[in-house]
Amino acid sequence: MSRLNTILKENSELKNELEGIIGLIRENEVKHQGFKIVEYAFLMSRKLSDIEERPLSYLKEIFSLDKIYLCINKDIFNFEDFDNTQEYQHIKFYNTNVFKYFFLKKRPYIGSNKVNLISEFDLYPEMGSYLISPIFENDKLVGSLNIYSKSTDRFSDDFSGTVSFDFIKELSFKAGISLRKIYDSEFIRMKSKIDDLTGCYNKNGLYENLEIFLNRHRRYAQPFFFIMFDLDNFKIVNDTLGHLVGDEFLRRVGKGLKEKFRKSDIIGRFGGDEFFMLIPKKGADEAKIIHSKVTDLLEDLSNEFDLEKLVTASAGCVEMGAEKEPIPLVDLIKLADDMLYKSKKESKGSISIA
Repeated sequence: MSRLNTILKENSELKNELEGIIGLIRENEVKHQGFKIVEYAFLMSRKLSDIEERPLSYLKEIFSLDKIYLCINKDIFNFEDFDNTQEYQHIKFYNTNVFKYFFLKKRPYIGSNKVNLISEFDLYPEMGSYLISPIFENDKLVGSLNIYSKSTDRFSDDFSGTVSFDFIKELSFKAGISLRKIYDSEFIRMKSKIDDLTGCYNKNGLYENLEIFLNRHRRYAQPFFFIMFDLDNFKIVNDTLGHLVGDEFLRRVGKGLKEKFRKSDIIGRFGGDEFFMLIPKKGADEAKIIHSKVTDLLEDLSNEFDLEKLVTASAGCVEMGAEKEPIPLVDLIKLADDMLYKSKKESKGSISIA
């Protein structure tokens, strides 16, 4: 009887062990499938917000991670050139030196001691351990994938000796491909909205940005100014100094406007010597202050180019206050143009406000 009990006990232990092994295999299969989903989501992302909403979110959920960040080298992928108003919760931007300082070798780093972390990567106050992998493109550090856990044992000091880094390296590789694809796509899209001569927005940029401002106004009652102006007496530049100098003058106008105003202000060239501005409204009489800044710039340039007559700006402005009713985009442009025509007719170098 004792022999039978021993056999039954051994079979029971073997059964439990096999069930445990099968359970681990199934769990690994699920995680493997989940990992493929994350990779696919990275490759299918069309913009940075997609990366935040999908692969980073999936990775956090599938693998029960406490915090995850995608850190991007802004010296290589300067997404702020395309959109400086977008804010991200799980995407950070640093310069090249930050990545070079941390990644002394081309490998992922693990640890449970904040002493070894640089301040830029100390992103999670409750961190117990971390796994941070570099993202390379042609031997250039373009970013990193930063994973944090509350548990000190999740990524322990002996982690590298017991578990392969292949999965995080592969994921970092896919993240790099995704970043390059998104950046190149955004670059091409941005080029279609930029005026070649001045580097400001063109008409395509006007329509896109004006639609954004109008949507914010409709949804959140955010007030703004839409200003159109053209350069009085600009013809004298072309007639006396030549068209090449005229182009240089326009180029300097665009450059000066971008320097005088905030990054959140939209500056563009409508065509010829006509420009436009989209500026969030902050205070009273701001439209006249804006026009004064433009006038000062043109006066400085007129003197620098040694012109016989000052180039001035006749402007038409539409003030979209918080209480205003929505207005169609085309009607808004026409109204600003009407105000511009009024200024030119009644008093050149002035601004008319609707």
